[in-house]
Order: sequence, then structure tokens, then C-alpha cells
Amino acid sequence: MNFFGNLLHIRCLLLFFAVGLMTANLSAQTILQNINESQETEKTQDKDETTDEDETVNKNKIAKKDTKETELKKQAEAKPQRFGGHVGIVIPIVTRGNGTTTTIADNFIIGFPFALVVRTNSPAAFDFEFVPIINTPSNQDFRFLVHPGITYSFKKKYAVGVRAAYEFGTGNYGFTPIASRSFKLKGKTNYFIEADFPVRRERRPNGTGFTSVQFAVHTGINF
Repeated sequence: MNFFGNLLHIRCLLLFFAVGLMTANLSAQTILQNINESQETEKTQDKDETTDEDETVNKNKIAKKDTKETELKKQAEAKPQRFGGHVGIVIPIVTRGNGTTTTIADNFIIGFPFALVVRTNSPAAFDFEFVPIINTPSNQDFRFLVHPGITYSFKKKYAVGVRAAYEFGTGNYGFTPIASRSFKLKGKTNYFIEADFPVRRERRPNGTGFTSVQFAVHTGINF
């Protein structure tokens, strides 16, 4: 009896030992699974955080780039274009000289100004203008006016200035005060209208000189 009792006791111990091992194995597997899940969760969180950080960094880079581009664009718009020019027509309206007054109805004259403009960092600009002039009644009185000057702009719309003047073909010389108003068209292009007040020293047929004063309208496109 003692032998069978001991054998039964040993079998119970082995059974308990096996159950313990199985329980320990299951516990170990559960712990490892939890650890793996925790690691995967941490990796996912780290990845999400990294992704969020990358997205934030990219957004900040894009925002900085946009801000920089906007600033550069504003600076480019604020900075005047170094070189420019203008083309148009000029028509004298009324002239007083040599004791007489003539108007556009008495003598229609038209000029075709074109110019190279050199701008500075200040509102001042140098304007090198040339004007072919045609006296339509005679159709033979062709003059070429060399008309360099300096202009001063303010409020981006208005300008005043003065030009020196010399006419090839007549020898007349003098100066021309001007005042203009610009109207923006597109980009750097503007339509302008200008009031000119030419003062000239002219010669009579007998060689004596006299001074004439004129009012003319100059209009065109500048860029």
C-alpha cells in the first residue's frame, strides 16, 4: 500500500509541476505579448510624433518660404526699376512769341517723343528724351529736338521736372518745365498725361532773337 500511495503522491506532484510549468509558460507568453504590444504602440506613437513633427517642420518651412517670397515680392515692387522709358505724342496748344499769339488752329504741330529713363534710389530720375517734330501745314518743316532732363516723382502718380532743349533744324534752344500724372495699366506700365511749358530762344529771319513761351500737351505710355 505504501508503494502505491507513494506512486500516487509522485504522480500528483508531477501533475502539479506540469500545470505550474504550463501556467508559467502562459504567463511568460502573455508578458512577452504585452511587451511587444507596448513596444509596437511606442513605435507607432514615436512614428506619429515624428510624422507630426515632420509635418510641422514642413509647414514651417513652407510658411517661411512663402513669407520670404512675399517679402522679396514686396521689396521688388517697392524697389524702382533701374531703367525705363516712354513713348508718346506731344501737341503744342498755344504759343506766345515775337509779339503774336498762335494756337493749334493756326498752326498744327505734332511731335513724337521717345526717351530712355535712368532711375535712382531716390524719387529723382534722369530722362533722355528725343522728339522728331513735324509742322503739318508746310509738311517740310522737320525739326529734331534733343530734350534731356531730370524729373522728381511723388506719391507714385505725380511728377515734376525740367528739361534742357535744343532743336536741330532751327537752332532754337531753351528749357521746358513739366508736370505729369500717371495712371497704372499693368505691371510696370503706365499711361501718363503731361503738361509742358517750353521756353525758347528763337531767331527772326533778319537774325535778331526773341523769346517764345508755349503750352503743350504730352501723352503716352511709360515703363
